[in-house]
Amino acid sequence: MLEIYLFINPLGSRCFRCERDVLKIDHQLNTKVNYRFIPFFNMATIQQTIEFYHLDPRSLAVRQNVSNTIYRVILDYMAASFQGKKRGRQFLLMLQDALIKEDSNYSDSLVKNIALQSKLDLKMFLEDRNSTLAKKTFHQDQQFAQSLGITRPSTAVVFDTKQSHYGFLLNNFDYETLITAYKNKQLENDPSIANFVKHYQSRPLTKTMQK
Repeated sequence: MLEIYLFINPLGSRCFRCERDVLKIDHQLNTKVNYRFIPFFNMATIQQTIEFYHLDPRSLAVRQNVSNTIYRVILDYMAASFQGKKRGRQFLLMLQDALIKEDSNYSDSLVKNIALQSKLDLKMFLEDRNSTLAKKTFHQDQQFAQSLGITRPSTAVVFDTKQSHYGFLLNNFDYETLITAYKNKQLENDPSIANFVKHYQSRPLTKTMQK
């Protein structure tokens, strides 16, 4: 089985394509694939978003607005994921589709509509998106990313459970590279990555996340 952890910019078009690539991988490989999208948030993420939307990079107001929007989208995704990882992924992809492909403005009404379309419990979702747990989970994810040396989105951490002592870090993730690496048995580069994933999987959460 492959374990894939994809670090994403939730407002980035490249990450949006990467997520779609991850979701089709298990149709091409003769193995089960378990995957998780982990929002990544730093100055590079903000700059990437500003460039993608052709915003003024010199405006502090623009930069602050982009930062706040990314943060809110991440907390929304965390809240949706509390109702199941599969539902969380579905919610995120639908929200990204509205923001990136349809060029909709981020708003509470948009988020509520997508939560309903994703068949989330709306009352629970609205409570969770502003909860201490969502914020705590966000900070834990950022700390794990930093400990692994992740510096930019579209980075994937992959390991094959048959080679569980080793992991594979893939910058600028793309579908073809991962398929080739797996078929050529190259997913065994760095034992520290496997340790990271093991630690990530075992961390305690006060709310159960289900696939």
